[in-house]
Amino acid sequence: MGISPPKGQERLEWFLLTNEPADSFEAAYQVVEWYECRWVIEEYHKCLKTGCNIESPQFERQHSLQPAIAVISVTALTLLNLRDASRKPDAKTRPAKELVSEDYIAVLSAWRHGKVKEDWSVYDFCYALARLGGHQNRKSDRHPGWIVLWRGWQELQAMMRGADVVNEIKKCG
Repeated sequence: MGISPPKGQERLEWFLLTNEPADSFEAAYQVVEWYECRWVIEEYHKCLKTGCNIESPQFERQHSLQPAIAVISVTALTLLNLRDASRKPDAKTRPAKELVSEDYIAVLSAWRHGKVKEDWSVYDFCYALARLGGHQNRKSDRHPGWIVLWRGWQELQAMMRGADVVNEIKKCG
């Protein structure tokens, strides 16, 4: 990025207000780097509110609400990592098992293809999860958003519980 603005444009000057000391170039640059992380945090909170609907539990006491927030926060982080990884150039070659349990891959791929596909990529997993949540996966569709990923995740949890029950029945003979 150059110091001079494009031709015909006025130079833009911006200020970042902070409570951190920025009395040197290095300190100021550190504050700017922290500020750049804000977008990931914003997306995380959007996932919590829009996708995971974190404001919907109607607990009246803090001790009841805290475990729900903890579980939803872990799920939101998983979905954030999955969504972001599915948009990267290596998404179709990066193994999904780097981000999610092989059990999730087995159940979701069996639902999608009628057989387990252990070699699924991050892209395959994310788009199958989105499809489970109502995403159409048409060429003209945008990347899956928080709501369809959350719906897919909820459906996948129900499928995982069903798989657990089937496995228990098989153990009992």
